[in-house]
Amino acid sequence: MKSETRRLNKLKDTSHNLAKRYKLPEAALKIIERAGKIHGQQSRAIQVAVELLWHNVAILVSDATMQSILDSPVIGKTYKLTPRTVTLIEALSKDYGTQGNVLAAVAYTLSRPDPRGDALKYGA
Repeated sequence: MKSETRRLNKLKDTSHNLAKRYKLPEAALKIIERAGKIHGQQSRAIQVAVELLWHNVAILVSDATMQSILDSPVIGKTYKLTPRTVTLIEALSKDYGTQGNVLAAVAYTLSRPDPRGDALKYGA
């Protein structure tokens, strides 16, 4: 019984997520906060959008489409993200210039309307 308690205590507070601080536009922060309510957590919303950006290589969000987001003041924010998400953000920053621009593209992706509309709702 004692070893079981010790094993459970080791598992209790361990998290494989990384706390990472990013400098991103304030408009992007607000969009990510709103998307966090839909996805349950801001980090989960970021994870979903980063995966979409990563898998849709042909679709690069241009600076012109994100200009309204990029024009807002830059602020710092810490997110607890999975190691894969952090790695993908770093890899995408080569295409977007900075990690803050990647998060602006994430915010743009999250702000777009659902292309399928209500088709995925139950009973539709």
